[in-house]
Order: sequence, then structure tokens, then C-alpha cells
Amino acid sequence: MHTSSPPPHPLAAYQSPHHAPFHWHNGPHAVLLIHGFPGTPAEMRPVGELLAQEGWSVHGLLLPGFGAQFPTLSDRQQVDWQAAVDRAATELRRSYTTVLLTGNSFGAALALAAAAHLPVDGLVLFAPFWRLDSWLDALYPLAERLLPSIRPFARADFKDIDFRRELTYFLNDVDFDDPAAQAQIRQLKLPTRVLGQVRRAGQLGFVAASRVKAPVLIFQGRHDPLVTPQVTQRLARRLPNLAGYIELAGKHDLVRGLTPGWDLVIQSLRFFADQLVDQAAAPT
Repeated sequence: MHTSSPPPHPLAAYQSPHHAPFHWHNGPHAVLLIHGFPGTPAEMRPVGELLAQEGWSVHGLLLPGFGAQFPTLSDRQQVDWQAAVDRAATELRRSYTTVLLTGNSFGAALALAAAAHLPVDGLVLFAPFWRLDSWLDALYPLAERLLPSIRPFARADFKDIDFRRELTYFLNDVDFDDPAAQAQIRQLKLPTRVLGQVRRAGQLGFVAASRVKAPVLIFQGRHDPLVTPQVTQRLARRLPNLAGYIELAGKHDLVRGLTPGWDLVIQSLRFFADQLVDQAAAPT
């Protein structure tokens, strides 16, 4: 008698507690960590741990529709993400002497937009996304109308070590050598309109940059294929109070502490954070 094999277990992304928001209270100076797309607070933990060692209180924000809420992401818009950042920054301002916003990629755009109208003391931007350095950026409005969804992993190479490591960040308990699991991953769909909302957040962050009065420190991967140095340099030139622009021998995942230039990140971030603390202590 022929028996059919059971259906594959559905993929459950971002289920680990590591992806949840976190708050560590250490003292009167607070940093708000804003993750990228499609990330979670987990990617910001190395930066948070570094600042916590320096005595900062750390708030790892989970944006609406991300993490365990990922199935609802298609229902979210740029205004939802911006409102979450603005609300978190405002709450920290009520309780702490110093407020530092730190954003990664798409999260950096949200940080810029918040800092343009909220009283924050500094910004740290990692690979700040505001547009793609490609002709695809101009074609996006047409693509959004023609393609309601895309399959980002349709042609994935599961032998690629970097790709497999990237998958483990949001699919912790999946056997990537299992053909059934590979087939499920290839079929994963991302609504194109979500990418449009991310793109809008980047555009608004770029526009807001010229109104940011707080000092800004930028870290940029020299070999970043998504956010290129040329694009980030254009953004940097719009900032009235650029404290530093630092290029590292890395790609797009600078916040995870794996880049060859991580020691430079540590030194520069500590120096910048110490300056903010000194400014808070100085008489007006």
C-alpha cells in the first residue's frame, strides 16, 4: 500500500528569545538600538553589550511586524515603524539624562527621521540605508505594480557558507541540507509593498538628515554591496554636525561584531559615547 510522506513542518522564523526586545538599566545615559530589515534586536546585541560595559542603559527595540510578528509584516507601513521609534525615544528622554540613537541600515533611516524633530544627544549609524545604488531603485515603482510579491531565496545556493550563516539568524532550528527544507525556503515570499515602505523610510531619512542638529557618527563597510560608500558619503554631506565617517574593511553586517574592523568600531564608539557623557556633565 502506498503511503504519502507527511507534509513538511512549517518554517517558524525568529522564534528564539534572542530576537525579543530587551532593556538593560545601568545609569542615566541611554541608547536606543534600532535594527535593520528584516532583522530583530538580536543583531544589535553586540553594540548594546559594548555600551552596557561603558555604563549605558540599553534599549533594544523590536519594530512592529518583525521578529515573531513577521507573518504580519505585510500589514505594516513606514508610519508604524517611525511611530515606534519616536515613541521609544520620547520615553527614554523622560527618564534619562542622555539619549543616543543607534540604527543599522533601514533602522538608521528611522533614527535620522526621529532625530530631526526630537531632542536627542547623538546618533550612531551603521551602513545607513536611504537608497539602492542601482538602476533598480528608479524602476521600483513599476516593479511594485507588476510583482505583488518576490521570492528572495528562489535561486539560493545552500552550499554558500555566508548564505547559510545568514539564514541561521532567523531560522535557528532548520536543517539546511534537507531538500524539503530547502524547497520551503525557496518558496518563501516577501510582499513587494513592504520593500516599498522600507524604501520610503530611507527616502524620508535622507530628507531629514539636513535637519539633524545632534552629532552623528557613521560606520560604513568598504565592500558593502547593498549600501555602498558612495551613497553613504552623499548622506554624510547633508549632515550639519557630522562627528565622524569611518569606513571599515567589511560588508553590510557591521553590527554583529564579525567584521575585521570591529576593534575600530569599539574604539570609535567608546570615544563618541564618552564625549556625549562629558557634554551632559558640562555646565550649560
